[in-house]
Parts: sequence; structure tokens; C-alpha cells
Amino acid sequence: MLNNKDFEAIVGKGSVTNDTEVLGEFSRDHSYEIPRTPALVVRPENTEQIRSIVKLANKKNYPLVPVSSGPPRFRGDSVPAVDKAVALDLSGMKEIMWVNRRNRVALVQPGVTFRELETELESQGLRCMIPLLPRSTKSIVGSFMEREPTTMPKYSWDLGDPIASSEMILGDGYLTRTGGAAGPAGTLEAQRKVGGAHKLPFSPMFMDVKRIAQGSQGSFAICTWMALRCELLPEHERVYFAGADRPDKLIEAAYRFIYLRLTDEMYILNSLNFACMLESDPLKIEELRRRLPYWILVLSIGGYGELARDQFECKEGDLIDEASELGVELKEELGGINESEYRDRVVRKVSGEPYWKLRYKGDAREIFFLTSLSRVPEFCEAARSTAEDYGFDPANLGVYVQQVIQGTACHLEFDLYAPTEETAAMQAFYTGLSKKFFEMGGYYSRPYGVWADLVYPHAETFVKYARGLKRIFDPNTVMNPEKLCFKEM
Repeated sequence: MLNNKDFEAIVGKGSVTNDTEVLGEFSRDHSYEIPRTPALVVRPENTEQIRSIVKLANKKNYPLVPVSSGPPRFRGDSVPAVDKAVALDLSGMKEIMWVNRRNRVALVQPGVTFRELETELESQGLRCMIPLLPRSTKSIVGSFMEREPTTMPKYSWDLGDPIASSEMILGDGYLTRTGGAAGPAGTLEAQRKVGGAHKLPFSPMFMDVKRIAQGSQGSFAICTWMALRCELLPEHERVYFAGADRPDKLIEAAYRFIYLRLTDEMYILNSLNFACMLESDPLKIEELRRRLPYWILVLSIGGYGELARDQFECKEGDLIDEASELGVELKEELGGINESEYRDRVVRKVSGEPYWKLRYKGDAREIFFLTSLSRVPEFCEAARSTAEDYGFDPANLGVYVQQVIQGTACHLEFDLYAPTEETAAMQAFYTGLSKKFFEMGGYYSRPYGVWADLVYPHAETFVKYARGLKRIFDPNTVMNPEKLCFKEM
């Protein structure tokens, strides 16, 4: 039986609640996970409190569900899968612990959002890598622990980017650090005195706990701080658009531009997602999308440092030449949206309210996976035909294509827009489309909800070793139990 006083002794009475309204916020999200109300919400303030809570959970078998982002949430990873769970709300841990311009690195706690860090970094001429227009409540640590792609593929060297060092509390309560922060000088302050910047992602030991914990939906560890690799803020910057009725030429251009390392921001959207990001009212979204081509390549170029203007002009000249050779017309205005307005509202920005995926129909579901950029048309056609089979209007499908790992793969995302009351029909379509993509070879590298049931029966070796690691790092299965492939442990 859960005892509130056990947690109050660690974090204080005011940081533990079983208020019905608060518990309800952690019981469901915009996914098809079965709603389940946690028994308590506990809000720790520091690493030691988190570690004490994890040790208490092991001693008394309390299930813990780490949550660092605020609502609206979408993927089911923060919805408890077992009864009497404790939602560990880390959103109050908002310290930006260190920013170092020389080494382009920033250390943040799990409650820090993209907007909060961006404000701090801009004062020092830096920027952080950022997903496409994240919601204002999105935790940086939560985003990158779940391997969300960023909009700057030329800085994507690995799916673990942009995490450098980190601090983790494992499921058994053991505290460890990863990357350059793992040693050898001891404390972070001692490392800085000898020139360390916690920027290296490689640890002095062979095992990398970050790779085990990342993408695990909190099943192995809780990240208490993260060091992020940052980049210089451009002194000269311009956004270009390229539109087309078919994605083929835009895909060819994206391959070419990333190969030449010309662009900073670069991704492909369909007109619906583009309009949802720029307008809040459904009628205005419809008006804007009618003025747009169906497919839109968005890219930016920037110049940095002492020769910023020269660098910018060289990149711009090369970009225009390459686009002309490929037969792609680059524009600074599209559908009445000019590049300056787009930069001010989207580039390195967080979404206004309501969150952009909730504007068109009031609700949305996401299906995303990894594939090769060249297969995007094939998956889009499958999405269209499957939508028709389930009676879902293909016009309500948003598409987002983001190159990752230097353009060698891409994150392909379909956003299914529908009113909340259409839940039953939408769930059937969502499940059917997810299965179709899996059968076609879409790689669910982050298997949330129903995707786990598709992936793990075909990954016997992975499941065997993942469960072995779970027994090592979380022997009492207190960390977000029953997620991923750990449902029968």
C-alpha cells in the first residue's frame, strides 16, 4: 500500500499530491494507451531527492513513471501501465546549470523547456538543436532522451545527438554519469578546472548507459541533467521554400543539399502541416493550404563568426546554382508567407497555443518511423490508399519528412487529424496504418503503444538482451513497468 508520508519525508508535504484533478492530468494523453490514474504525483527538486525516491521504490515495490514535459502529451509513454503507480513529475527542475560558449555546450535539468534554454543561449550567441516547432511545455531532456529528430540534419551524426554527457539514476538507485562527465576528475567543477566541458559523448568505460536508457521510455533510468552540444547563432540567415505537386524533385534536392552541407534547417512538409504551423484557426488553415503546393521543401542557410557575411553569400550562391541545375525553384515567399515571417514564427521557435497539431481538428495522432528518403513517395501512397480503405479522408493527413544522420535516413511522420469524438474509427485506422507501414519495412525505432506489439515478436535476440539488461539495471522493475518488451517480466 502506498504511503504518502514515505514520499513527504523525502520531498516535503507540499510536493506530494493525490488531488483528483492533478492525477487526471497524468492518467491519459493524445494516444490510444488505456487511461490509468496514478496513485500519487511526486515533485522532486534535486538529484538526491530523486535517488532517495528510487531507493524507496525498490524497498517497497512502488512503480515509478518519470515525466518531465507538461501537457498536452501524445505517445502514451507517460501513462502508467500498472495500477498504484507514482508519477514522478520532474518539470519543476528548471536550472540551466552551465552554458559555455567557447565549447558550445549547455547543461540543463529535466524541467527546462526549449523556450527557456533558447532565451539563455541567444544572449551568448548560441542556439540549441530543436525539433520542429515543439510545444511550449516540452522538456529538452524528455525530447532528446526519446531521440526526437532535430531540424538541422547536417549536425546529426548519430541518433543519440545532440546529447553529450549526462547524469543518470538507474532503476536500482545507482547514480552514474555518461560521456566526458564520467571522469576522471570527479565533480563537474573539478573537471572544468582542468579544462573539461562535459561535451564528449564517449565515456572512459566501454559501456554507455546513455544508449541503454535513451529511447526506453524511462524503463531503465532517470536523467537528472544533460549536456547538449550547441552551435553558433547565425549572424546572417535566410529561409527558402521550394514547392512541388510531387515530392521526387524535392527529395533529390534534399539529398544534394545535405551532401554539400549547404543548409542548416532542412525538412519537407505537406501543405496541411505547413498551414497548421502558421495559422491557428481551422478556416485560415484551409485558406492557406489552398494557396500552397502540396509538397514544400523548407531550408535555411546561415553565416557565422568573423566572416559571416562572406560565408553566407558563398553558401547562397552555391545553393541557387545547385537548385537551378536540379530544376528546383527556390522562393523567399510561398502562399503569402515570406521567409522573414517564417523565421520569426517557426525557425528555432516553440509552438504558440493551441499546440499546432491540435489546431485543425482539435485532436491528432502521430505515426512515425525511420526509413530512407527515397521511399517517402511509396509510404505516402500507402497512407493514402489505406486511409480510403478505412473511410478516412486523406486530405486530413499531415506529413513531415526529416533527414537524420547526415541524410542517410529520414524520420517520416504522418499526423492524423480528426475530432476527439471519432476515437473508435480513428483507432482502427491508426492501428491498420501502423501495421501497413511495419509490413512495408518502416522501422519503429521508438516503439510506443501498439507499435511495440508489432516490433518485438520479430526481435527475439533484442528482447532477450534487453530483458537481461533490465534485470541488471532495474532488478525490481520499478521503472515505468510494463512498457516496451518488458510486459511479461
